Amino acid sequence: MRDRLKHIPPVARVILGTVLAIILLATFKPSAPTRDIVDNHARVRFVLADPQARSPQIQLFGRVQSPRAAGLTAVVTANVDSIPVRAGNRVSEGQLLIQLDDTEAALARDRAKATRDEAAAQLETTRLRYQSDKKNLALEKKLAQLSADNLERIQSLRERKLVAQTQLDEAEQAQARADLSLSQRQLSVSDFRNELARMEARLASAEAQLEQAKIDLARTTVNAPFDGTITQVSVAPGERVRPGEPLIDLFADTELEVRAQIPDRYLPAVRQGLIAGDLAASTQLEGHTLPLKLKRLAGDAADARGGIDGLFAFSHDSVKGAPTAALGRPLTITLTLPAQPQLLALPATALHGLNRLYRIDAEDHLQRVDAHIVGEAIDGDQSLLLLRADSLTGGERIMTTQLPQAIVGLPVDPQPVPGSNADTGTET
Repeated sequence: MRDRLKHIPPVARVILGTVLAIILLATFKPSAPTRDIVDNHARVRFVLADPQARSPQIQLFGRVQSPRAAGLTAVVTANVDSIPVRAGNRVSEGQLLIQLDDTEAALARDRAKATRDEAAAQLETTRLRYQSDKKNLALEKKLAQLSADNLERIQSLRERKLVAQTQLDEAEQAQARADLSLSQRQLSVSDFRNELARMEARLASAEAQLEQAKIDLARTTVNAPFDGTITQVSVAPGERVRPGEPLIDLFADTELEVRAQIPDRYLPAVRQGLIAGDLAASTQLEGHTLPLKLKRLAGDAADARGGIDGLFAFSHDSVKGAPTAALGRPLTITLTLPAQPQLLALPATALHGLNRLYRIDAEDHLQRVDAHIVGEAIDGDQSLLLLRADSLTGGERIMTTQLPQAIVGLPVDPQPVPGSNADTGTET
C-alpha cells in the first residue's frame, strides 16, 4: 500500500487528503440546535370606524387685497411743493396728500381766460356788424338804383350827342361800383349765420380751454379719494413731475378682502354652501381670530391652477380692536363646509396613498377599504382627515399606523390608539 502511495504524485496526494478530510468533517459534524418558529407580526394601532354627519374644513392660503386701491399720478407738469404724509399713514377722504407748485397752472388759466374774453368780444362784434350790414344794405340798394337811373339818362343823352363819351364811361363805372358794393353787402348779410356759428364755436373752445386750465390748477392739490392707508410715496419735495408720472399709492383699508384659491374637488360643496349661506370661515391675525365671509368666486380662472379663487371679506365687527391687515399680507383661512353624512374622522396616517384604508378583520389580517378625502376636521393644533368610505358601517377596526408594506391579508398585531374610541383601558 505504501509502495502504491509512493507512486502517486505529491499534488494528487494533497488533493486526495483534502477531500477525505472534508468527508470526515461532514459525516461527524454535530447537529445545530433547533428553535421553534415564532410569528413576528407588525404591531399597529387602530381606532373604531365611526361614520356620522360632520362639517369638512379646508385650509386655504390667501393674500390680503383691496377692491379699491389707487395709484395717483400727476396730471400737470409742475414741481412738488410739499408732501405732508408718509407711507403707512392712514388718511381720510379729501385730506391733502401732495401739493404741487401752482404757478405754471395759474398762468395757463390766465392765458385761457384772456383767450375766452377775446372770443367773446369777437362774437359781440359779429353781431354788431350784422345789425350795421342790414341797415346799410337798404342804402346800397338805393345807391345802386340811382346809379342805374343816372346811367340810363347819360346813355339817352349820348345817343343825341349831348354829352361826351367820357361822361358815359364814368356813369358805367359808377354803376359797376354800386353793384359790387351791393353784392358784397348782400354776401355779408347772408353769411351772418355762418360767421355767428364760427364765433360761437371759437368762444366754446376758449371756454373749454379755460375750464381745463381751472381743472389743471385744482389738480396741483392732490387729495385722498377715499379713506385708506398710504402704501408708497414715489416723489420728493422739489422734484419735477410730468403728466402720467406716479405720485402716491393708497388703498381702502375698510374694504379689505382675502383672495385664496379653492381646489377643484371642493368647488361643488363650496358653491352649494355659498348659495345656501351656510359657509363659515376664519383666520388668525396677530393672536386674534377674525371671522370671514366668502362673498363670491372669481370670474376669471385663467391664472388658476387646479381651482378657482374665492374672495373673502372681513366682518366689520370682527376688526374692532384687532390689527389692520396690511395689503398683500399672507393669511391662512379655515373654511368650514356644510355638514355631510357618514364621514369618518381619521388621522392622516390611516390613509395609504390617496384612496385606501385598511380594516383589521377578526383574524387580525388587513383588508383594503376604498375611501376618498372630503376635507379636514381642525381642532386647534390637531387635524383629522374627513373621509368617505361607503363600505364601512361603524365599529370596524381601522389601522392608523402608516405601514409601507401593507397589503391585503397581511397579519398584524393590532393595538388600540390610547384615548381613542377603541381604547377600553385593558391594554397591557
